[in-house]
Parts: sequence; structure tokens; C-alpha cells
Amino acid sequence: MPVEPPNDVIAHHQRVEHDLRRKAETAQLLLDAARYLGETLEIERVYDRFHELLADAIQHDGVVVSSFDERESLIRCEYAWVEGKHVDPTTLPELKLSTAGGMQSEVIRTGKPLLENDVGGRVAGGEGTFYDVDREGTVRKLPDTGPTHVQAAMMVPVKDEGRVVGVVQLMSDERTYTDEDLELVEGLVGQMGAAVRMARVHAERRRAEAAEAAANAVAAERERAARVLEAVGDGIFYVRRNGVIRFWNRSAELILGLRSEDVLDRTAAEVVPGWQAIAEQVSITEDDSVPRASRVPVEVGGRELWLSFVAVGRPEGVVYAFRDLTAERELEQAKSDFIATVSHELRTPMTAVYGAARTLLRPDVDLSADQRGVLLEMIATQSERLAQITEEVLLASRLDRGEIAVEQHRVDVAELARRTVETMQAQIRVAVTLDVRGEAFATGDRDRIEQILINLLDNASKYSPSGGAITISVSETVARVRLAVTDEGVGIAQAEHQAIFEKFYRVDPHLTQTPGGTGLGLYISRELARRMGGEIGVESQPGSGSTFMLELPHS
Repeated sequence: MPVEPPNDVIAHHQRVEHDLRRKAETAQLLLDAARYLGETLEIERVYDRFHELLADAIQHDGVVVSSFDERESLIRCEYAWVEGKHVDPTTLPELKLSTAGGMQSEVIRTGKPLLENDVGGRVAGGEGTFYDVDREGTVRKLPDTGPTHVQAAMMVPVKDEGRVVGVVQLMSDERTYTDEDLELVEGLVGQMGAAVRMARVHAERRRAEAAEAAANAVAAERERAARVLEAVGDGIFYVRRNGVIRFWNRSAELILGLRSEDVLDRTAAEVVPGWQAIAEQVSITEDDSVPRASRVPVEVGGRELWLSFVAVGRPEGVVYAFRDLTAERELEQAKSDFIATVSHELRTPMTAVYGAARTLLRPDVDLSADQRGVLLEMIATQSERLAQITEEVLLASRLDRGEIAVEQHRVDVAELARRTVETMQAQIRVAVTLDVRGEAFATGDRDRIEQILINLLDNASKYSPSGGAITISVSETVARVRLAVTDEGVGIAQAEHQAIFEKFYRVDPHLTQTPGGTGLGLYISRELARRMGGEIGVESQPGSGSTFMLELPHS
């Protein structure tokens, strides 16, 4: 009779057969995984495909792929899927590598995978710091915020040439994991790591190609720019951060009398006249804001030149552009002298006008009451105008000489606007609307702010020959208080927006049919605003009215 093998032999052969079949199935799965993951060179697609493979192989409620920066000892999330929903990895915090406890940190420190079927017990035991994330991306620190709902977890290191560069976490809320599960996940993680490395190599190659193309484009653009800069009328030169001049255009040669071959590759302090004053007085604009011009006196060939400089910073150095304003400065000086002369001359007729008014009021002058009234009204009006002109001229002159000091106090601009309108309404021939709510405190000089507002109201009235409303509004930002005066008048062309703030400038009276003036009001307003740390500007189009805005530092 045949003898049947004992039961333990049969069980042994069954285990061997089961192991062989499982290993064959695992090998086939990993082979298919390598092919599937290697079909894409986009890192995000690699992670998505890796998760698809995990979903087919092992039940889980969450998977997180993290990278590890060895230099900074930081763990950063690269991919997260929790309870059926992708979580934006950029919303999850970076974690510092823990020196004791913490399952992720343990895997990184040891380089060995971790299987834990009692995550709750491990967390409750306080062995390190643990974090939990839900499908909405909310992170909880455990056990401070309560127990975890995770039952089991597998954590597998991602390695590159033996170094741990990341961790893959697989979590389940209901089931436990086996060593066979861990073995399968290790294999898939290895395939995923290889695919990610290949994708990163590809991305780096594309970045290098793009950088090379950009560098070539920049070189070509620099060559074109150099040709353009050689043709412009302003002097332009480029100084590297170490002070060495690397570009010097033709206009710089003509203005300063220095040939490019005599200055290139030499330090600016060595060859540029007045370089110390330029370096101290010219502010360098490092961002995208409009560069601010600075006037600097420079002695060239025994003659003092006034040059207007702007400077724009770049990572490698600073670009300086300048123009010769010597003639303009001489003209400004002549205008200043004119202001002083006119001031002096106007005081005499002003005194005469007042004297005539006193004479007309004498009882021995044979004039009718109506005649006296007309003459007195005319003289008083002209006297007031003469006084106003005189004060404007004198104030402009004192501003030019730097003799005007402004106070810096906490001023309620809203309350000041309301009070000024009440005072001025009778003198303004158009309706004034206030858009002012509550309080708006700025830092400045109350009298000077009122002076600017009165000037803007007067301008709005004068330049609204056909009437129309005037609106005064006060608004606030974190850093500024804005006082705006809006009219429905003739408007101002874009080309004149800067010029109207210069001395003596007025919009063409024949074009706008507006009354004349000294052309000093807006100049005075601008200078007073600057001395209070503020600024004044305009928004306007011809025929669409104007809005003048005074901005002051918030108190």
C-alpha cells in the first residue's frame, strides 16, 4: 500500500508553493510597476501612478510621500492622499527631524522600514512627537489634541545611493499590515524612487537648457541694449558691486570729458569726478519703483556742473544715468532772483492801494456814497490779490532757500477738511460735497495741510468755468491718509501732469479760459507736502475733470 506523507510535510510543501507563487506575483507586479512608473517624466504623474499601484495592491486610508533635506534636517511633504482626497502638499508644514521618537524620524535616522499595527498605543505611550492630517489638510499634533484614528502604519525610506532622501507612509484606520505587505511596499517604493530620480534628472536637464537659452537671450539683449545706450543723450555707466566700471557710453564721455578706454575696468572712485558726493547723495533703487533723481554738483575741468543722477541696483552692480542740468539750474536761480525782486516791487503798490482807500474814506472828499463803495470794493479786492501774490512769491522763495520748517503733529485730516469747507464755502462759486467719515489721523503740520487744501479748492473752483460739483474725500490705508479734491472742470492733459507742479507753470489760459495766476500754488503745495513726508499727485484727462490727491503718513 502506498504510504501517505505526514501532515507536516504536506504543510511545508504548501507553504513553499505559496511563497513561490507570492514571490512570482510580487516580481511581476514590480516589473509592471517599473514599466508603468517609467512611462512618465513628470514628478507629479509619477506620484499619482505610484498611488494607483498602491491602491490596487494594499488597502489603505492615507498615503504621504515626504522628502528629507539632510542639510537643513527638514521633512517636507511632496504628495498626500487622505480618505479619498488629494491634499495640497504645500499647505502642510515642514517638520524638523526629531532626535528621539517619531516614526518618520526613526525611519530617516535608521534607514530601515517600520511596521506598526498599534499606532494609537505608540502615540499614547508618548514616544516622540506625532502628527495627523485629515482629508481637508488640517494637521493635528498628537497626543496633545487627542487620540489618532489610525490603526496601522507602514513607513519605508526612499534612498538614493544609500542615503535616505525621503519617506513613504501608508496608513489604515481598520486593518493591520503584515511583513508581506511591508515587503511589497518596499519594492514599490524602490521603483517609485528610481522613477522620481529619472524625472528630476529630466527636469534639471530642461532647466539647464532653458537657462542656457535665457543666457543667450540675455547676452543678445545686452548687446542690443548697449547699442541703444550708446545713442541716448543721457550719460550712462555701469559699476559692479566691487566698484569697477564695466560700461561707459558716448554721452558720459561728452558730459564728463572722460573716454571709455580711460575708465573701463577701473574703480569709479579713481576716475569719476566727485564720485564721493555721487555715492553719498544718489539713492539706489533696488526694486521696481520709479528711481528718484538727485542733483549733485560735480567739478569738471574747473567748471561746476549740476548733474541729475538716478541709480538702479542690479544683483551684480548699479546702473547710473545722468544728465547735465547746469543750464536749467541757472534758469532756476534766475527765477528765484525774479521772485525776490517781484516780492519787493509788489509791496509798494500794495501800500499805495491801501493808502488810497484810506483817502477815499475821508469826509472832505466830494464823492457820492455809491462811488466810494465801488472804489473801496475795487481797491480792497486788488489789495487782497496783491497781498496773496506777494505771499505766494515770498513763500516759494523761502521754500527754495530751505527756510520753511513744518511741524509734525497728529492731525485729524477729516475734521480739518470739514472745518475748511465750512470756512471756504462762501468764497467758492460751485457746490462742494464732503465724503468724509469719522476720523483720519495723519502726521503733519495742521496749518500747512489746510493751506494745501485751500489751494486745491481754489484751483478746482477756478478750473471749473462751467460749474460742476467739487468733492472732497478722505480715506485711509495702513500707512497713508489720502485727502482728494475732485472737480468736474476742464481737466489736464497727461503730458502736463508733472509740469503743473513746477514753479510759474499754468495750464494755457487761452485753451482753458481760466483766470490767470502766479503758477506757484501747486509748486508750494508739492514742496510743503514733501516736507511733511507726504506727496501730492493728480489724475486727470482733458474734459473729464481732475482729482488732486495729498497723501500723508498715517499717525
